[in-house]
Amino acid sequence: MESKAYSVSEVTSYIKNLLTLDETLSHLVVEGELSNFHHHTSGHMYFTLKDDSSRLQSVMFESSNKSLDFEPEDGQQVKATGYVDVYEPRGEYQLYVRKLEKLGAGELYQKYLELKNKLEQEGLFAEERKQELPFLPAKIGLVTSPTGAAIRDILSVLKRRFGPVSVLIAPAHVQGESSEAELIRGIEYLENRDEIDLIIISRGGGSLEDLWSFNSEKLARKIAAADIPIISGVGHETDFTIADFAADVRAATPSAAAELAVQDYIELSGSLERLGERMNSALERRLKEAENRLASIKKRPVWRDPERMLSTAEQKMDNLTHRFARELGDYFQKRCDQISGLAGQLDNLSPLKILSRGYSITRSEDGSPITEVSRVEKGDRLETLLSGGSLESEVKKVREEDDIIE
Repeated sequence: MESKAYSVSEVTSYIKNLLTLDETLSHLVVEGELSNFHHHTSGHMYFTLKDDSSRLQSVMFESSNKSLDFEPEDGQQVKATGYVDVYEPRGEYQLYVRKLEKLGAGELYQKYLELKNKLEQEGLFAEERKQELPFLPAKIGLVTSPTGAAIRDILSVLKRRFGPVSVLIAPAHVQGESSEAELIRGIEYLENRDEIDLIIISRGGGSLEDLWSFNSEKLARKIAAADIPIISGVGHETDFTIADFAADVRAATPSAAAELAVQDYIELSGSLERLGERMNSALERRLKEAENRLASIKKRPVWRDPERMLSTAEQKMDNLTHRFARELGDYFQKRCDQISGLAGQLDNLSPLKILSRGYSITRSEDGSPITEVSRVEKGDRLETLLSGGSLESEVKKVREEDDIIE
């Protein structure tokens, strides 16, 4: 006797009924670590609860999550209360969460925070260490998976924004055991190429585990020590890795990294065109101003009748020359008269002038003047200065003033 054949829908419906009737699964409390968290635009939250051995797909509808007192993130330890049911269109069982409580950071997330704090305290993420991105890189190095969505997004954006830019790809696994070493080797390879102006290290989104290679301490130190500016574009906008903090610039997504790497060709062309128009306008304005100034200068008398202006200037120069000569002569004559007057005064005070009036000066043999009789003795030889010459004599007798009066 053949067994009855059931349709896929019948099997799925049967399993759903079994789960619905199970009292344990109808009201279940599960503890685990959040992973692959996604808050949909509908308001519903989709995530995975995991431990070391297994994973449980979970959903929390907006009606239940709007009263949450925390923002769920990958790596958090939580306690979820709900029920297990089957999502029939996919034939997948999942936990429908009615209540979610935060317990503490997951082990992996705790490692991430510890490393982040360590490198931050070392100053590895300091702004003063960051390099500026080149304005127009001629060649960009790209470290990523050659088969992932990230490389397609980056190349598409680069081509759209600035087609002439050249790209050199250093292929690397972006998750798994070998990915850390391959990412580091990719950066080293591009650093040794002289033509590389900028490096992008990137991958698409994923769980904390998927992105773990970008939370490597070795990779972070390599990025921070690189001589070439590096943009990190890892995951989605809400994903932050250690590589993001170590890089010179962090982009929210791979596409955003490409947009930061190059200028938009159309916008740049428009800016250059507008700049050219402004320069032409400024040049035309300056030329017009110069023409107006030249026209104004041409209207001045010196341009209309230059000979007349020169004649007037020559006449003024002649007048000034005559005036200067006259005043200079008067000045010197006045000074000469003053000098003559002073010379006369000095002449009147001269000893020689006094001698011409009958006076004389008597000096001893050593040349000192004799002003008192008491300085002379009988037998002294004296010199007497007179107007026109001198006399030498010998003292025969010395008489005091009283003897002369008698």
